[in-house]
Amino acid sequence: MRSTVTVFAALFAASLVATPIVISASNALATPDHTDVVAMPASVTPIEVAAVPAPVQAETCMRKVRVVYAGYANDTCRR
Repeated sequence: MRSTVTVFAALFAASLVATPIVISASNALATPDHTDVVAMPASVTPIEVAAVPAPVQAETCMRKVRVVYAGYANDTCRR
């Protein structure tokens, strides 16, 4: 029991010491607040535009009837 408390106390103390070190290191590696404007040439690549064909005409059936309900459809919707 006593060794468990000692290990816990050691881990707690180590975390207290390590926290400021980790925070200062992460702040040192962070992006600076100031930014410098750098002019970069942007290349423009021309693209070809082609006409797209019209979509296929939709079926006149509002409901597709399957085998189970085959008796409820009119003649144009049956396959």
